[in-house]
Amino acid sequence: MIGDAAATSDDVAAKAGEGLNGRRLVNGTLVAAIGLGSVAWSPAFTALLIVIGIIGVFELKNIARRTGNELSASVAIAACVAYAVLAYLGMLERNEWVLGGAIIVASLVSAFAHGSDRFAGRCGMTLFASMYLGKLLSYFVLLRQSPHGAAFTVWVIVLVALTDIFGMIGGLRFGRTKMAPRLSPHKTWEGALVAFVVATLAGVALSFVPQIAQPWWLGLVLGASCAVAAEVGDLFESALKRNAQIKDSGQLIAGHGGVLDRFDSYLVAGVVAYTVLALAGRI
Repeated sequence: MIGDAAATSDDVAAKAGEGLNGRRLVNGTLVAAIGLGSVAWSPAFTALLIVIGIIGVFELKNIARRTGNELSASVAIAACVAYAVLAYLGMLERNEWVLGGAIIVASLVSAFAHGSDRFAGRCGMTLFASMYLGKLLSYFVLLRQSPHGAAFTVWVIVLVALTDIFGMIGGLRFGRTKMAPRLSPHKTWEGALVAFVVATLAGVALSFVPQIAQPWWLGLVLGASCAVAAEVGDLFESALKRNAQIKDSGQLIAGHGGVLDRFDSYLVAGVVAYTVLALAGRI
């Protein structure tokens, strides 16, 4: 029994060392510092989201090719820029119907220009990249541009980051039951539960920060919603990678993989957080 306990402890320590190596921690801290720092100046934050979207387009292009499809990077990049700029200028709501139509037409024209071979796949992947990256990232721009936007944006970013961090720590320490072994072999229900509890409690605690100053119940709902959305976003991106039979979307961020690997949780959490705050009448 003692030997088994020692072996289990050694396994946990080994897994923790692998998941929390120095390079991963340093790069993760650097990325977080850049992201949180940019929130202080709205143009810088918007520009950062555009860069994330553009790099993400090329990672999706690689994923598409590995599945026998193609996408028009130029159309998807233009969509990412347009969504972010219109959101920043406060013009997205009244012009989104025009933007959506333009993206559809541009996707069709681009696919048609490459002939009938893989026409549907190219058009579909271009539309998907435009919405998945352009549309979803725009919710963070809208959140930042709202009243108290800087504080709310930091609130959401911290909650998603805590979900990612404690999901990994909880999974390494307590993980037994696989959540979706075919999509994400290391993700467990125990890790997700730890992340959910931590994010929910943090949501409530941060609601009392003077710069945020929101009701505790809103912090509870926001924390819980962000935790679930972050897990779902991670699983969505895992499905894309498994379909392409790759481990990481890219190698840009050493120890973390690609941009999509690092920001997949935020893509879904952004729209969920914006919706929660909007329904609560805070933005």
